[in-house]
Amino acid sequence: MTKINLIPKESIIKEEHPELKILAIGAASLLVLGITYTYVAKVTKRAAIKKEIRIVDNELKKLQKTIDKISALKSQKDALNAKKTALEILIKTRLVYPMMMEDLAKILPKGLWLLNLNTTSKENITALNFNAIAYNNYIIADMLQAFEDSKLFRNPGIGAITTSVNADGDEVRQFPITVDYINQDWK
Repeated sequence: MTKINLIPKESIIKEEHPELKILAIGAASLLVLGITYTYVAKVTKRAAIKKEIRIVDNELKKLQKTIDKISALKSQKDALNAKKTALEILIKTRLVYPMMMEDLAKILPKGLWLLNLNTTSKENITALNFNAIAYNNYIIADMLQAFEDSKLFRNPGIGAITTSVNADGDEVRQFPITVDYINQDWK
């Protein structure tokens, strides 16, 4: 069946649908409310993060001061440890040379004297290099035998012996010697 509308189109009063307007206004309100809520949430979160960053920065500044103090104390500690080590070495080795000279004086035979003495210190050994003068070869032999028999000296070595005449007209022998001295602890 067909319906025929005899009323002209211009005369037809359009029906109003108030529920559609309410639905559209409600949907728009919900959309605006959702966007507003999201915006406020993000702004609030951003403000909270900025506040937290300021708090962390303040803590970092306080901790940096503490770290700087610790670094300064550590460098002072290292400097003091270096001084302590140097003092311990000096205290440990301060009597090495006097004791070495006493032991050397006990071994050197009469008729022999030193011209010069050079030392090189190692951990437990002091290497001695010196030039000496003796009246004869027997004194030189006695000295080398004394070094070899000693428990304090080791590895004696002698260089070329030269003979010359001193101011008194006596014949003397000049020679270089190397020997290692075993450092003794003070008792």
